[in-house]
Amino acid sequence: MKKLFLFFIDGIGLCSKDSPISGLFTGITGKRLFAGSYPLFFDSGVICSVDAILNVPGIPQSATGQATIFTGINASAYLGYHLTAFPNQKLVELIEERSLMKTLSENGVTVTSANMYSKEFFQKRGSRRRNAFPVSTLTIKASGAPYRYYSDYEKGCAVFADITNRLIRERGYEIDEISPETAARNLLNILKNNQFVFFEYFMTDVYGHKRNRGALKESIDIINRFTETIWAGINEKDTAVLIISDHGNSEDLTTGNHTFNNVPGILLTKNRAAAETFANSVHSLMDVYPWVVNYYP
Repeated sequence: MKKLFLFFIDGIGLCSKDSPISGLFTGITGKRLFAGSYPLFFDSGVICSVDAILNVPGIPQSATGQATIFTGINASAYLGYHLTAFPNQKLVELIEERSLMKTLSENGVTVTSANMYSKEFFQKRGSRRRNAFPVSTLTIKASGAPYRYYSDYEKGCAVFADITNRLIRERGYEIDEISPETAARNLLNILKNNQFVFFEYFMTDVYGHKRNRGALKESIDIINRFTETIWAGINEKDTAVLIISDHGNSEDLTTGNHTFNNVPGILLTKNRAAAETFANSVHSLMDVYPWVVNYYP
């Protein structure tokens, strides 16, 4: 049974060799993440350079970049501009129609998100006049898959957005801070019973905007430990990890804005043919959707 973990990381691009995020995933790939000649193959997969500009003037933004990934449609061209933050009504309707998780579910693939939500998240955002839900939340909703809450976390089957629970603790919730390794084991528990698992991590984008090098360095360590534990726990040849971002930001702390840089598309797999197919197929954010759909037989 083929399985895929899609790890979406907000705001990471390819930049210079001294980029603060160039050490991402080096423990697995043996490669540094900076602009250069791609694709780069390694023992357990491949790294590709992925276009996030999408032939639309302006700096790439979150709503359109993420909508492109999760619908396969060039959302920036669809709107005529790059849209920041949350999807507008046109994008909401597009996601409802073409959500990647919805399409996979309709194709018979068992889908879920690992992200843990709070009831307050939906209460506060649902009361606003305009949509205040990110692409990820709308993607899950369109598929009909249930959201995960603290009750799932207690069973070892949910991961909070910052991986360690530090952020939700700062918001006043009584929950223990955990290690990235523990969070990874929770993710693996979810992957045991699902063919497609999605998880969103956005702290890289937050720290990039704040130009907070220290927090970003810690974030990179958390991501590396989390991903390395997940990959070490995957033994099946037909289970892969896809890592993708929506736009550049945290790789260049000379600015607090997004960048024009390409983003990394990384496939961790023990199947060389799958890595080669990924390298030959994924060149822009639009290519992620069809690759994932075609990944499943």
